[in-house]
Amino acid sequence: MEWAAKSGKTRPVVVEHEIRDVTPEMITWWWDNIEDTERYKLWHPKDHIAFEWIVPPSDGHVGAIQKATESIGGIPMALLIRWEDPKSVEKEYQYVLAASIISDDGAVLLRFSHEYESATYGTRMKSTFYIPKGIAWVVRNGLRKHNIEEMANFREFLPDLYRKNAGDE
Repeated sequence: MEWAAKSGKTRPVVVEHEIRDVTPEMITWWWDNIEDTERYKLWHPKDHIAFEWIVPPSDGHVGAIQKATESIGGIPMALLIRWEDPKSVEKEYQYVLAASIISDDGAVLLRFSHEYESATYGTRMKSTFYIPKGIAWVVRNGLRKHNIEEMANFREFLPDLYRKNAGDE
C-alpha cells in the first residue's frame, strides 16, 4: 500500500495538534470504542451526523470499517472508513492510526493517518490526509478545519469517558 504522495496523484494536508490533558492511551482506546452516533457526536457535535460499525473492531482496529456521516466544509458526506495496518505508514510518532476512505466496492478513495505520542501537556498529534488532486479547495480547507475542531474536542469529553469505560475492556 503506497501511502506517500510520491506518485503526484495526491496532495497531503498535514495538521499538527497539541491535545492537552488527553493521553495517547485514551486516544487509542477511543478508536475502538466510538460505538454509536451519540458517542460519535461527542467528538464533533456540529459536524458529526451519524455513525455505525459495518465491521466492528475485534482484537484491535485493523480491518474494522465504519460508516460515518459528517459535514466537511458544509457538505454532508457519508464515508466508509476502513482502519488499515499501521505498519503500512512511515511514522514519526509512537502511535499511529492508518485509515482509508473506501467506496462501496472497497476501492481506496482517500488515505489518512493520525500519529501521536505522549507529551508533557498530554498528546502531540500529526494528522495527514492524502487528498486526490482535483478535489475542491472547500473540501481540503473544510477537512483541515474539521480535523482541528474534532481533535480539540477530545479534551472536553475523552478523559471522563475513558475513566468511566476503559475498565470495562
